Amino acid sequence: MLTLKIDKKLGEKVRRLLIENDLYDKDYLIDRDDKHLYLPIKHVDEKILREILKVDFEIVERDLKKRKKEKSFRDVINEKYRDIVDKKLLALSYDVIGDLVILQISDEVREDIRKEIGELAYKLIPCKGVFRRKSEVKGEFRIREIEHLAGENRTLTIHKENNYRLYVDIAKVYFSPRLSGERKRIGESVGLNETVIDMFAGVGPFSIACRRARRVYAIDINPEAISLLKKNIELNKVKHKIIPILADANEVDLKGDRVIMNLPKYSYKFVDKALSMINKNGIIHYYTIGENFSEGIKVFEGKCNFEILNKKIVKSYSPKKYIMAFDIIVKD
Repeated sequence: MLTLKIDKKLGEKVRRLLIENDLYDKDYLIDRDDKHLYLPIKHVDEKILREILKVDFEIVERDLKKRKKEKSFRDVINEKYRDIVDKKLLALSYDVIGDLVILQISDEVREDIRKEIGELAYKLIPCKGVFRRKSEVKGEFRIREIEHLAGENRTLTIHKENNYRLYVDIAKVYFSPRLSGERKRIGESVGLNETVIDMFAGVGPFSIACRRARRVYAIDINPEAISLLKKNIELNKVKHKIIPILADANEVDLKGDRVIMNLPKYSYKFVDKALSMINKNGIIHYYTIGENFSEGIKVFEGKCNFEILNKKIVKSYSPKKYIMAFDIIVKD
């Protein structure tokens, strides 16, 4: 096994650098002698390694013990239900919201098998309850039907991300833990004197991420979401910053320096309203679904003078479509 021979005193620092640069082989255990550690590494050019580590080391071959690896939920599902996975009736990915897990299992899978898979998830994924999506997000309140499979049969939980906490009821509101990185990115870009308008706030993850702002207006049409949003404002001690508004965003007249449009499936219907809300040289964070970036840009063409500051694919939506994010500065 290829290893990095390093002075014990430098071991932890070097180990972290190897991990950060994806050069550490986690399948093997570290070995040691009186003065040195032997860190398992992936094959890499020694010159590059020296540029990264900037310390004295040797690359040596050494017999290392393989790390015992417990089977994950995905491993077990792949072994036991491969035929269902291959037919795309069972997804290997899942969402963890607070202490609850949500699986993606088709209605075509028998109920007893669904329950069996739920029990496996309860055993192998740290959680208190397991559910499955029974439907896509639908209706003006953006909620989906769910089915209880294992563990506690409750839908209210507290989700932690980016140094704040959120009450979320998975049966009554829409919430995606997969947008945590987006919320962090936008929250860190907000200026201290800005006014932010969150057009589709839900329980407030984007609004609370933007708590550095002078003022945040958090709008949602779902009364359950606004009720939980108010609790989250109290929970995170931002009552002086965030104003919850129960309304259709199209019916609200506000002005702000930054508008967040996190309603990918229908955000294009609200572009005119967002443009009426944004101050000159303000930024609109526009989320949409499409096959390429040009589709998202088209909805702004001819409506305003704008510049694309940033565009990115947030995640896959279907085999040929993506949820995409655009940061758009509106000149006039």
